Amino acid sequence: MAEKEIINYIRTLIASEELIKAFTKVDRRKFLPDKLKEKAYSIKHVDEPLQITKNYTTTALSLGLKMLDLLELKKEDKVLEIGTGIGYYTALIAEIVGGKNVYTVEYDEEMFNIAKQNLKEYNVNLIFGDGSIGYEEAKPYDKAIIWAASPTFPCLIYNQIKDQGIIIVPITDKKDRQGLYKIVKGKSPVIIRYFDVIFSPLRGICGYWLN
Repeated sequence: MAEKEIINYIRTLIASEELIKAFTKVDRRKFLPDKLKEKAYSIKHVDEPLQITKNYTTTALSLGLKMLDLLELKKEDKVLEIGTGIGYYTALIAEIVGGKNVYTVEYDEEMFNIAKQNLKEYNVNLIFGDGSIGYEEAKPYDKAIIWAASPTFPCLIYNQIKDQGIIIVPITDKKDRQGLYKIVKGKSPVIIRYFDVIFSPLRGICGYWLN
């Protein structure tokens, strides 16, 4: 499990005690390929994305946890996750809200198969499909998180969350620049931009569909 040094560092980044508990419980090493396991809890690599396959890089640990912290996860929240990846952040969400309440959509077939293997012990709803259009079948959701850069405001996903629900999403907001956004649904949405980020483009009909 996570070493004390990394736990102390993570505590300086996030506020949620539920997320800290999940972080100490879910072993990130189990989700990484053998060649990367030694980097799972390395302070030296905590701010670095890790290359999992030729086409896929997992979000840096510090940034991924910060995004989950901003999502304000609570027990029994129904959560839509776009971009399952290796399934590590999916597992953290499941530890807090319960696996049956997690709907996670992966577009890349290779990553879908990796996630399917990694998430065997978690009772999450893993879907292979186009996450840029959300997942209508299980709406409405309390929260949504998108692990890829949306070309604009994620309207379809916004329409699938409840009033006062939260979306955490990177958005390409000026030429090639991306910002990390928190969107709170309401009569008029509350939109907060936190800082610049670099994510792979969101693929699909409502993403960068020409890529």
